[in-house]
Amino acid sequence: MFKSKEKDTFPGGHRYKAFIPTIMGLGAIFYLYGDDLVEVNDIVFSYRSAWALAGAIGLVVIRDLAYMARVKILSMGQFNWRTSLHVVLLWEFASAITPSVIGGSPIAIFIMKREGMTLGRSVATVLATSLMDELFYVFVVPIFVFVIGTEVFIPEGLSETAQLSIQSVFWTGYSIHCVLTLLILCVLFISPKRTREIFLTLFRMRLLRRWKRWAETLTDEWMHASESLKGATATMWLKTLGVTFVSWTSRFLILNAVLYIFFDSVQNVEVFARQLSLWIAMLVSPTPGASGIAEFSLPIFMQGVALVGGVSVLVWRILTYFIYLIIGSILLPRWLMKINTKSS
Repeated sequence: MFKSKEKDTFPGGHRYKAFIPTIMGLGAIFYLYGDDLVEVNDIVFSYRSAWALAGAIGLVVIRDLAYMARVKILSMGQFNWRTSLHVVLLWEFASAITPSVIGGSPIAIFIMKREGMTLGRSVATVLATSLMDELFYVFVVPIFVFVIGTEVFIPEGLSETAQLSIQSVFWTGYSIHCVLTLLILCVLFISPKRTREIFLTLFRMRLLRRWKRWAETLTDEWMHASESLKGATATMWLKTLGVTFVSWTSRFLILNAVLYIFFDSVQNVEVFARQLSLWIAMLVSPTPGASGIAEFSLPIFMQGVALVGGVSVLVWRILTYFIYLIIGSILLPRWLMKINTKSS
């Protein structure tokens, strides 16, 4: 079996790095919405606001529980709930400190491997979670198009050029999601052998030849994992897809709940739909966890359906982003100590 020479450290795992996206995000909020934050004392809180805040926190919990259930299901019994919790929280932390265009998936593979999974199984599990995420997006967007129409995804009140640009980016992003879905299906189910051949061909190139043996070992593990995933029951895949829909629906509904803290009524369907287009903008961000981009873009994408200001943006980012930076920076040293103790 291939022995990894990797150090027992989390990639980029210095806790101070959590301060970089935190400063970027909070700096963007205070710079863009400083006046709104000063006027926070003018906001009148009520029982509705309290229930809405509790609902938003509850949605965060539901989202993470669904993520944990997905990891546990895809591990096929190898991970218990505690391990699944560690994987989810560290995965979210990794996503928060890495540029959105890269994401936390490579580090998630490392996390699962250090928790006892083989390298190939870790890759296959991460790919399977990516497949479920892609399927959610690929399925949900057409539902909104059928029920409401394409206009619901595009912000109002912008220039025609800006609207056309956002529309082009959105539909290009959606097309890429469709292509990625098909690619992952090919890798895991449709033609894993052919995918393996293409992968190994790349590592026969002069520049990559030094990692050829690693690639052969990885693809061997990958093939075994693909076979085990193919043997999974339809019930397992339905459960995985089900909890994926729960987790992503909860993720987007957090903003709806946050808006209820400040407003008596919210255009729930429209707010949810706008987040589908906002998600594309956040995915292509070069900053860690889309810091700065998310805070700047949310009010723009919500134009015409919700009045989003500094306080609501701050609460939204705390519940969907900053919380994972805090938890991850606390959990990471303990987790590293645990896995180093296991390996010693």
